[in-house]
Amino acid sequence: MGRRWRWGARGAGLYGLYPTLVLLMISKGHTHGYEIKRRIEELTGSPLPEGFIYVTLRRLEASGLVVSALVPGDPRSKRVYQLTPAGWQVLSARLAELRAMKGFIDAVLRFYESGEV
Repeated sequence: MGRRWRWGARGAGLYGLYPTLVLLMISKGHTHGYEIKRRIEELTGSPLPEGFIYVTLRRLEASGLVVSALVPGDPRSKRVYQLTPAGWQVLSARLAELRAMKGFIDAVLRFYESGEV
C-alpha cells in the first residue's frame, strides 16, 4: 500500500505546503501528474525534484485523500487524480491554516515596518 502522508504537528507550514498545493491543483481540475507538476512550478517559479509529484500523489492516495484511475487506451498508463471527500476536508483545513499563518506573518511585518521600538 505504500507510505501514507503524515501532516505532523507542523501543520500546513512549509512541510505541508507542497502536498496542499497538489490537492489544490487537483481541486482546480489539473488531474494528470505532469500537469500538476507543471502548474505548481509555474505558480511558485521553482522546479520540483524529479519524481516528487508522483511520490506525493501515491502518499495522498494511500492516505485516502485522492483516488486515481488509468486513462483508458493510454499506452503510457497515464493516471488521472480526483479528490475524495476526505481530500476536500483536508484541503479546506490546510487553506484555513494558511490564511491564519498569513494573518500572523502580516502582523509581524506590520510591526517590523512600523518602526516601533
